[in-house]
Amino acid sequence: MYNFVTSFHKQHEEVYGLKMLDSVVKKWKPTDFKLHVYLEGYDGKSDGLPEADFIEYRHLENIQARTDFITRNSDKNGRFGEAPYNYRMDAVRFCHKVYAMSDLFFELLDAGSQDWMVWLDADTLTKKMFKAEDAAKILIPEVDIVHLGRIDIDYSETGFIGFNLGMHNACSLLVDLRGAYDTDEVFAYREWTDAFVFTRLLKIYEAHGAKARNLSEGVRGLSVFDQCMLDDYFTHNKGNLKLEASANPELSKDMPADAKQGPQRYKKLAALVRHYSEGLNTFSIVETGTWNGGRAIEMALTAFENVDTVHYRGFDLFEQATEETDAVELNVKGHNALTAVTERLEHFKERSAAAGKKFTFKLYSGDTKETMKGLRYDDVDFVFIDGGHSLDTVTSDYSFVKDCPVVVFDDYYSTQDNKELPEEHTGIIKTFAAIEKRNKNILPSEDPTAFGGIVHLAVCVKEDYKKIPAELTRVPIIVKPKDSMPSEHIKKSVTENIAKIDDWDWVKQYKTTDDHVMIVSGGTIDFDKVRETQKKYNAKIWCVKHSYPRLLKEGIIPDACMILDPRSIDGISTHGIKRKDLFKDMNKDTTFYIASMTDEGVVDYILERTDNVKGFHAFTDALRDEAITDKFVIDSKLGITHGSSLVSGGTASATRTLGLLELLGYRNIHLFGFDCSVPEDAVKKDDKDEMGNPRYMNVEIGGEKFWTTGELLALAQDLEKLFERRDYTLSLSFYGEDTLAAAVWKGGYYNNNVVTFEEYTNA
Repeated sequence: MYNFVTSFHKQHEEVYGLKMLDSVVKKWKPTDFKLHVYLEGYDGKSDGLPEADFIEYRHLENIQARTDFITRNSDKNGRFGEAPYNYRMDAVRFCHKVYAMSDLFFELLDAGSQDWMVWLDADTLTKKMFKAEDAAKILIPEVDIVHLGRIDIDYSETGFIGFNLGMHNACSLLVDLRGAYDTDEVFAYREWTDAFVFTRLLKIYEAHGAKARNLSEGVRGLSVFDQCMLDDYFTHNKGNLKLEASANPELSKDMPADAKQGPQRYKKLAALVRHYSEGLNTFSIVETGTWNGGRAIEMALTAFENVDTVHYRGFDLFEQATEETDAVELNVKGHNALTAVTERLEHFKERSAAAGKKFTFKLYSGDTKETMKGLRYDDVDFVFIDGGHSLDTVTSDYSFVKDCPVVVFDDYYSTQDNKELPEEHTGIIKTFAAIEKRNKNILPSEDPTAFGGIVHLAVCVKEDYKKIPAELTRVPIIVKPKDSMPSEHIKKSVTENIAKIDDWDWVKQYKTTDDHVMIVSGGTIDFDKVRETQKKYNAKIWCVKHSYPRLLKEGIIPDACMILDPRSIDGISTHGIKRKDLFKDMNKDTTFYIASMTDEGVVDYILERTDNVKGFHAFTDALRDEAITDKFVIDSKLGITHGSSLVSGGTASATRTLGLLELLGYRNIHLFGFDCSVPEDAVKKDDKDEMGNPRYMNVEIGGEKFWTTGELLALAQDLEKLFERRDYTLSLSFYGEDTLAAAVWKGGYYNNNVVTFEEYTNA
């Protein structure tokens, strides 16, 4: 027997609830399944919903713990004053799934069930007969959990989750998931959606040996349900697709848009739009491969920085796409209905008008080799080709727009280590190579492909037109850090420190707090500004080992000091200081947060001078069980307690401090002493590192040049990723100027009033 569970609100009955139930009644084998439907907003038991022996209706309102959660957290609804609605912080909206699943789970557990329990979103339709033998292909007995992982965002799509109730890990994870909401622990997470919390718990359980089956392994995109084996049986009308049959625009008003954590090359696409729309009165865009309309909106929003009017024409197969066209055109994404995308763009048009901007659009459905014929393109400013990827289609698409001033191709592939590119992925390369009498450039990228290569934007511009911005064509210096000590040394340190300091107060997750914290790193520090900020916000001060003695010398006593160094206490630090000297003076009021991977000599040295110590486990590849190569699992011999949090955040203590503070519930963070560069007068240009390479390098960002080292550049890369994240719940403030880190901050999201699509549409 397979127990399925779903839920929907009365207002969504006509939109998708009834359709899902009708398809279940018609196409599920009744003796193989039990479907438990949790209803919300219904007066009667089922109010005329389809009746079947294997369908049981329940009411979410009867789950008292859910009611209590919503009552005490009614303000945790994604709305914060005048700020745009943020669905990632809407715990009320996303708690229903957790309470429905866990309510059924506890009942099945009490009954001694060892069957599978599966969550299935109510916006799914069953396409063909579904029997136990079909379910058995998906829910294999040797795994604990089945889920839909995603490459392009760091949490699973939770339209389908299977729990093997005969497995301890699956049951324990469900208990922890429910507990995160019952205890309000959910608010210690970066995001408060069920998908985010589930995935974070899953990663912890996997690290400790839980077996999970990812049905969407290797699948790109944000909607992966319909790109895996589930597509054989179900259609998932996620997001805008579920609105196709609805004429009620109110239902879409607060619908979350696509996650904004996508490939980094699209930042360069935005930069191109920004560059080529500058100085114009209107901006006209043509896109092949409109998909769900999200990219069209993002390009329009960027152009609106310079112009008040944007005209858009989009070409796509939409619902005319088939498995055959997907195979020919190398499409791996789900399909969107023309009516749904039209509705989405109409909504954007209305929002644009309310903001004093004009957006016009026209969509063409069908094969672009036909739909692009006979149209004028002499008024087009910018073309983005991202439709079919076959040589015939790409060549045809370009032939229509070849006289337009700027044409950008997506999905130009390259390989690493001189590997041969699969022939089917060469269509864009061959088309681009054949283009003559245009300025051409393949923009550097780090976006990976599913087959192990890199995917780029390829740009061609008319010879007499504005040149491609130089900063988009420069090849970045990429530093790939590694642990400063061998894995065995780190493992030994972890084991010995755990045994030695088992009475420490080990860090756990805490509830979020509005308190402010300052992180003082080891670079240039404006101590007066530190004092001013501390007083203004009543802020705590956290520091790293290099800034600790400097703060004490200034009469500033840090509340905490982060220690993360697997190297010997007797050695010389990266700043050229004896490590022992950094701890010569220690104030009793400073709490030392020490990673278990820290060299035992450092731990001993600190413990001799203070007992004000807390421990935490830092994520490092050295913790890996080397016998398991296909995923990261903690080596059980290390003694790390099941359920412990591993603090990530980058290569340096300063950025790991951010990760630790997030774990501790802090969200308001002020950054001091983050330089990532060295003053030119301190640079010894003939200095070599331990490998005999030049110690210092000259890098450029935003037209500014800085001297730095490999270590400092790695820190700058960590900061760049942090400053660009739009999904972080941290509120960051940066203090400092004329440094590499300051230049990175200038170009980051936190320092720019960038309106994202979800913010715009949910304002």
